[in-house]
Amino acid sequence: MNCKISIYLAYAAAVYIAACVFYFIRTRFVGTPFIDSLTPAQRRIKKKSANIRRNIFYQGIGISALILIMLQPFKKCN
Repeated sequence: MNCKISIYLAYAAAVYIAACVFYFIRTRFVGTPFIDSLTPAQRRIKKKSANIRRNIFYQGIGISALILIMLQPFKKCN
């Protein structure tokens, strides 16, 4: 069996990665007027929310990895 992955998906992934790198480089020294305007109480709220969202994202990575390990959907591509 031949395993073919869409070149369009590969190009889309490459464009997304390149755009992320470009964004990171271009915004590295851009100011953060919104964050600079927050009060200490607002900063704590933001930090707590960011921690919750980070944990949810990591849970999604873990669950996705376990599902992929169990199902091995790309095993035939070896």
